[in-house]
Amino acid sequence: MRRLVRIAQVIEAVSDRTGRAVAIAMPLMVLAIGWEVFARYALNAPTIWAYDSALMLWAWMGLVGGAMAMRQDRHIRVDILVQHLPVRARAVLELLTLPLVAFFLGLVAWQVGITALDALASGARRPTEWAPPLVLFLAPAVLGAALLLLQCAATAIRALETLAARGGGA
Repeated sequence: MRRLVRIAQVIEAVSDRTGRAVAIAMPLMVLAIGWEVFARYALNAPTIWAYDSALMLWAWMGLVGGAMAMRQDRHIRVDILVQHLPVRARAVLELLTLPLVAFFLGLVAWQVGITALDALASGARRPTEWAPPLVLFLAPAVLGAALLLLQCAATAIRALETLAARGGGA
């Protein structure tokens, strides 16, 4: 069990570090949107890049940062009943639901990955005036799904650790 816990710790460190790394996207996104508003209304010279840039930064922040949210148990979930369950019962519920989550994430990584590779190979671009490469909008979904799959494994290990603990989890 110690090896599994060590693996979970490494995965959790990766989740935390990638979440913190993409957090820089927030101020950059605010700057891009702020500049667009200023350029459009004060200078009467709207940009062709600000909207796509903000959208791309949001995708990286939201999708790649998802593993950190899961690791910190901050993902949206229905807690009305779960919060009243004993710790061990929550661990069992986690182990029962994680395969469904992993299946969905696997599908996302696979299908969006295929689309991203096609976009990369064909040089597809967003249908906007600036037309940045489409792969920059698809890659965060693939990377985010892969990181979430890893975090699912760490969450499962933590649930197993809870169940293996003797006498714990009232």
